[in-house]
Amino acid sequence: SLIFGWLLLIPAFIAGAQGQYKQRAPLNNRRHESTIRNIIQPRFTRDDPLKSGNHTSNVAVIVSSSRYWFNYRHVTNALSIYQLLKRGGISDDNIILMLADDIPCNMRNPFRGKIFSRGANGGMGDDLMEGVEIDYSGTDVTVDAFLRVLLGRNLPGEGETNGLHRRSLPRMDENTNVMVLMTGHGGDNFFKFQDGEELMSNDIASVFSQMYAMRRYKEILFISDTCQAFTMADEIKVPNVYSVGSSLKDQNSYASHSDPQVGQSVIDRYSKVIKDFVDDAVTITSTSKTDAMPSSLDSATVAVMERFNLHDALVRIPMTHGELGANSKVGHTDSLCSRKMNQVPLSDFFAAPLEERERQMKQRQHAASASLWMNESNFTSSEQEFVVEQECVLPEATMNDSPVKEDIRDGMSVFDLKFIAATIGLVLFMNMVSRK
Repeated sequence: SLIFGWLLLIPAFIAGAQGQYKQRAPLNNRRHESTIRNIIQPRFTRDDPLKSGNHTSNVAVIVSSSRYWFNYRHVTNALSIYQLLKRGGISDDNIILMLADDIPCNMRNPFRGKIFSRGANGGMGDDLMEGVEIDYSGTDVTVDAFLRVLLGRNLPGEGETNGLHRRSLPRMDENTNVMVLMTGHGGDNFFKFQDGEELMSNDIASVFSQMYAMRRYKEILFISDTCQAFTMADEIKVPNVYSVGSSLKDQNSYASHSDPQVGQSVIDRYSKVIKDFVDDAVTITSTSKTDAMPSSLDSATVAVMERFNLHDALVRIPMTHGELGANSKVGHTDSLCSRKMNQVPLSDFFAAPLEERERQMKQRQHAASASLWMNESNFTSSEQEFVVEQECVLPEATMNDSPVKEDIRDGMSVFDLKFIAATIGLVLFMNMVSRK
């Protein structure tokens, strides 16, 4: 009878094992697994992790400078990195996001208000617009605005004033690590803003030099994802600026893949491999499900970033797994930096400092504990007062009843019908006269 009882338990063990296996999300690239297990996973057991640079704050400036629907991928490049920063605990107060075109609300977008980098999946894919706060959009995305953000120079009506278009720029000092990401179209020593103006490599060198003189950074990570990207770092001559470009001079930066439901290339290869590899590393190394929303602090993501150095994350992995193209290579330099890129954890630029992360975790735990004793009925009225603002507001019309048709139908009268009939009669009469 004992043997019979154990036999009955075998299906339960098999079902449990299958359920445990299914808990792990599928990898974005199965070739990442061996690299993660050889590079990232062993660092979880070492006693000598990568050391942080002792900065006290993080600021990120992310620019997607391209307009028009066919540049869909440039927005997903920017938002993919943006979402990694949010999972690293960097708040929107310290992220300046500049998107030159409102691609999610473009009339050609079949999934209004959403944007996908891995496939729309009928609108159920991973939406990169979740929790996004855009600081500059449309015609506000200019070279001048970009330089003003880095230098902390507000336009009239911005900053601490009560202007109509008030923007508060993040505070930066000699203990701030700054990440600058530019994605769009470019060439040899220039980067295009909306096909109307260009940011030159000497402009980048100049603004970094001014930031150094003004003590507005401790270290800068400058990433350019465009054609001939690394040429944008040619003129930089100030210390502690890590420069990375997705392509070298006379090389292109290629799109990754197209989505048939979107009808466009949805992301570039360089940006894709960075986010995919971090996500796969989190999937493999995490012992439990992520503990946060996709657009907020996630300790599993931070743990990977703390064990992943800049050179591996931004140079080695894209070159190994990114399939950047036969003639495309990642350019990088740390020649004027106090630390080498392989000594700098990714978390120094992609995650908030430890003190800020601990504050966020305590705040989340306090909110969770408070919800245990609060009655859900107490929030019925307040929940009804808060309405989630839709990213794209569609007109109140059905597919078969457009506003244009409605206007025409409402404006039609008996006199209009008589006019049409008279016009047709006149045309027929003139036709008969011409035949005679």
